[in-house]
Amino acid sequence: MNHFVSGLVFLLAVMMCIIHAHADIRTIMPGGTVFLGEEGLDISATGIPDGGQIAWWAPGTARNEEPADIITVSSPDSFYVSPSEFSGKEGLWYSWPDRSLVFQVKRPQVSVRVYDETADFDATGKWIPRGDMVSFRISSNVYEANAWGGPEGNVDIVLISPEGAKYSSVSGPSGSFSLTGIPLTSSLTSTGPVWSTGGATVGTWTVQAELSMNRIKDNMPDIGAGVSAPVEILIQNVNPLIKQPVAIEVGTPAPDKTPKVMPTTVTAYTAPVTKPPTPIQPLQTLMQIPAPTFTPVPTPTYTMVQTMEPTPVKTPESTPAPEPTKSPLSVLSIIGAGLVLMVLRKT
Repeated sequence: MNHFVSGLVFLLAVMMCIIHAHADIRTIMPGGTVFLGEEGLDISATGIPDGGQIAWWAPGTARNEEPADIITVSSPDSFYVSPSEFSGKEGLWYSWPDRSLVFQVKRPQVSVRVYDETADFDATGKWIPRGDMVSFRISSNVYEANAWGGPEGNVDIVLISPEGAKYSSVSGPSGSFSLTGIPLTSSLTSTGPVWSTGGATVGTWTVQAELSMNRIKDNMPDIGAGVSAPVEILIQNVNPLIKQPVAIEVGTPAPDKTPKVMPTTVTAYTAPVTKPPTPIQPLQTLMQIPAPTFTPVPTPTYTMVQTMEPTPVKTPESTPAPEPTKSPLSVLSIIGAGLVLMVLRKT
């Protein structure tokens, strides 16, 4: 009986593990993480009944205040994290009005890179020698919702050939590897060397990651959120940086049967260039030419030298007595006498 009970307990534990692993993607426990765009979630374990309400408080506000938004949950066993209702309101949501934690909303993120495992370098946007082993590395935050890794996986890798063909699987050292439903176990998940490029078509390949978990890629197809930005790789035998020599075939050219037209030489007459005469300037212009300036030569000045005879020194004995000064009346008298005498002679 004890063995039967022990076996029953063990069987129930195994069943719980199986149920937990299967329901981990969709079943949300109190305080669990949900992502914008997820649909078909079961949040009944959080205690939200049909028609119950959840509330969100803006950052920096206390829960004893009125919430910034309240949403009514119509079906807690099939809940949709609608981007139109929850975008911009990421964070913690609580039940209303009792304010118990329900879940945390996050915006999904995803990106992909291609790695050359043979040469050990990041080949994203670069050349991969044909024949090298390739792995895919996915960065995403949706791994938080799938610690166990359910059967649906989290992400799909889209691989497109140079001809436009879409591949759902690749072949590597471990055989065929499916590119759909890849579980993510950490923020950076590597597939390992899963693709042998020896039989790959030469040319440019396109790689993109899509979050298939609970149809995120369909409900939120934003680049970087539901789907990653596409990246390219060039697969060929020769490094594209090495320029190949151009082969030139040397041979006898075939005769040209096209009738040839002899060119006619036409001599163009070029008129001599005549230099125009220099215009004669008008008289007025000539008259305006300033006359030469002459500096006058000063006239020489001659100084007369006067020779003076020495004045004899007169002694007091020889000095004549001064003559009396003649009066003008005596002179007139003399002249008048002369005139009378002349008249008398004529008579």
